[in-house]
Amino acid sequence: MSNVVYLNDAIVKETACHLRIQDRGFLYGDGLFETLRVYDRNPFRLDDHVARLVNSARYLNIPFHHTSQNLQQIIEQLLIRNNLQNAYVRMTLSRGFGMNGLIPADIYQPTFLIHTKPLTAYPASFYKTGVSLITSHIRRSATCPISNHKTLSYLTNYLIKKEAVDQGAHDALILNTENQITECAVSNLFLVERNTVITPSLKANLLPGVTRRVILELCKENRIHASEELFGLERVLAAEEVFLTNSLMEVMPVSMINKQPIGKLVPGIVTTLLHDKYKVLTRILADI
Repeated sequence: MSNVVYLNDAIVKETACHLRIQDRGFLYGDGLFETLRVYDRNPFRLDDHVARLVNSARYLNIPFHHTSQNLQQIIEQLLIRNNLQNAYVRMTLSRGFGMNGLIPADIYQPTFLIHTKPLTAYPASFYKTGVSLITSHIRRSATCPISNHKTLSYLTNYLIKKEAVDQGAHDALILNTENQITECAVSNLFLVERNTVITPSLKANLLPGVTRRVILELCKENRIHASEELFGLERVLAAEEVFLTNSLMEVMPVSMINKQPIGKLVPGIVTTLLHDKYKVLTRILADI
């Protein structure tokens, strides 16, 4: 039985979907996407994901008319019809059809797709033993205008992630051209120093992750001092704890960077606390 997706204002069978070959998302990577996690048919932090998508669409001048409430209803329908409880959701927005070169001169119709699939969770062992990182040799431009937007232009992330996998690591740290830590290929980075949680400042030119925002909120609620700063690799290597975040992995401890052990305890005390507090949020959502 074919799953259904939402494509351009209609729910249709996945096998019946058609995209135009002149779609600019396909031709130029001219578009945006969001991935989020669903707990017991409840999308987590949908409002934040939609707000980021709306802000980026406005910045790139891509028309987008959906609201969080509207998208909530659409996602609920997809989950029911695809018989999914805990799922992965991806929303993809392309500038759409356009035939007049790099800068479209005509009126264009954006392409918007939502698809859902069963959640493939990270192995439970990762959360007990931590994951390893390398430092990528690929640098992030400190002035790149799209690094803080989740665009379809994802080949650099692919190369960075492949570099890590080829070296037997889970992901890779990305330094910018000012030698400042930004993030990893598919996650934001946090470190712990003397019970203070620190994450790279958005000024380093990185994606403002939704889970990153949740962690900063949890720190405030639990009276854990947190700050956003500019810093280099040496500070990460000397940290007491390091962890990664994204919507699918939640809070993931890091045990090794460039084959150098991180901290004395993995997962660390603060990492464990924030992981547990995050889990409480998702359980509350599942109980609604």
